[in-house]
Amino acid sequence: MSRRILVTGASGMLGSHVLAVLGAKHDVLGWSHGSDRAPLHRIDATNASQVEQFFRTHTPEICVHCIASPDVLACERDPDMAYRLNAQTTEQVARACAEHGAKLVYISSEYVFDGTSGHGYTEDSQPRPLQIYGTTKLRGEEHTARVPHHLMVRLPVLYGGPVPGRKPTWIEAMLRSLEQGKPVELDDHFERQPTWSYDVATVLARAIDEELEGILHVATQEGLTKYAWGVKLAEAAGLPSSLLRPVPAPPETSGPRKPARPWLHTHRLQRLGISPPPGVSERAAAYVRSLGGAWKA
Repeated sequence: MSRRILVTGASGMLGSHVLAVLGAKHDVLGWSHGSDRAPLHRIDATNASQVEQFFRTHTPEICVHCIASPDVLACERDPDMAYRLNAQTTEQVARACAEHGAKLVYISSEYVFDGTSGHGYTEDSQPRPLQIYGTTKLRGEEHTARVPHHLMVRLPVLYGGPVPGRKPTWIEAMLRSLEQGKPVELDDHFERQPTWSYDVATVLARAIDEELEGILHVATQEGLTKYAWGVKLAEAAGLPSSLLRPVPAPPETSGPRKPARPWLHTHRLQRLGISPPPGVSERAAAYVRSLGGAWKA
């Protein structure tokens, strides 16, 4: 059944994929801070009157809230910006969803956990963020929980295509350096679950169709350090992975604290008959093809 769905942050890496995947079946609208070309609408999500006016005019049945500032270091440097984008926008959207009877699908993060559990984290695990980014994403979860019908989706680190108007991702920068024969240093300490944003969008579409609510972890079950991840992508691109240099754990005092291993278990997803997204080992070749040589000068 086709639904009217709003995707916030629809010009971002995840939001653009969500917009495209949901748009194949549903009547989809998107918010973008910098674009006002259909199906996108230029909206300041921190502005309560703009948010309320949009919901009153367009009456979305479901809102997938992808707006966020995922740059952990930038959030630490500018806490006000982090609270505005990660918490305040969620508060505005949650209020509008509650008032207009829309379901809220909120995109949260592994960073709500401290990463000290040797067994990983389920949807019932107690959050304990270590830095501003995780704290503001947890605040967004609290706002979302006040909406009668909601789904909070916790995600690991994502990778995707270039986003217009933003600086190249570390992947594009790495591939460009390797193309030019330059060595690249990559962290070989922190293990993550790197997941392609397109695969996340596909799982989200199914979760929406099956009307799931509560908390849901969506993550590949393949763990990689940034170095191991980089090797797989370099080899998929036909570039010399031998130029990659593994870097051990950084000093405790360097930058905001990162959760050591915030492993997201996907038991609930699998109990519902939905497979977790494939890992980098399986998706590297398709992902690199999707870039179309975007890293080349």
